[in-house]
Amino acid sequence: MKKTNRVRRMNPLLGVMVAECETTSKRVRAKLRNAYGWCFCEICGQLTEYAVALEARKVFKKKTRNSAWPVPMSDAMRVDAQSVADRLVQRFKEALGGTYGPYEATQMIATYCDSREMQKAWYSRENHVIVDEFRDQVERRAQNAAWALRGDVLSAALLPNQKEGESKPSKFYCENHNPSRSDDARRAYQRDRRFAAEYEELMTLIWADQKLPTWDIEAHAYVRTEAYRLLHAMKSTKNLIAAELNKGVRNQSEIARNLGIENRQTVSIAIKRNKLLQDK
Repeated sequence: MKKTNRVRRMNPLLGVMVAECETTSKRVRAKLRNAYGWCFCEICGQLTEYAVALEARKVFKKKTRNSAWPVPMSDAMRVDAQSVADRLVQRFKEALGGTYGPYEATQMIATYCDSREMQKAWYSRENHVIVDEFRDQVERRAQNAAWALRGDVLSAALLPNQKEGESKPSKFYCENHNPSRSDDARRAYQRDRRFAAEYEELMTLIWADQKLPTWDIEAHAYVRTEAYRLLHAMKSTKNLIAAELNKGVRNQSEIARNLGIENRQTVSIAIKRNKLLQDK
């Protein structure tokens, strides 16, 4: 049974203790420990609902015990953040030149940046590219830190257009594949989940064939998206229906349910158009 434990941890950017909820679900923890796969849907190349919600953070100021109001990002916050970012970028430029020793630049990257996003710039060995990427990341973090000091940072509990009372953002599936999100998503989940093993196999083949950098998050996104595209190109409606017919399934409603197709009329049209029953 999944449980959650409320814990307090130090946020090094804010310098304060913040509350976090830690799940005891082994499956969730294994997913989130995957440095490159934690943010991707299990059965396609889209971001999970959880990853989308993490990016939709807002700051709230507590008014009473049970109420709070949102704190908007102000020009003063942006000015403070820009001042902090400028100082850090200047020190980083000097660190790249060796002013503070051979390790200061990499220590600053480890402290202020997402190392995966920095890798591509770092391996370019061009200082202006490295500095530009460092600035982009530091400016974003400085703005978030300046904003967070005005209240409590909360990730979105709901997705856009989601109603109160619906399930929380999924850590495993995107909005199009979360079976708890909508009827269309449930059908897509039922249709694609059956091909999970083939999807994994296609990803392995793409990695082996194209020699992509495994440290690049964009390469991981490309491989997942391309594998999903190839999977559906191979598993066309015609071939899927033919496979069901070969199994001896003749009831069109049953075929529709097995394949996650919305109605049996779609199956009927596909059978007639492709003449799938001629030799059956």
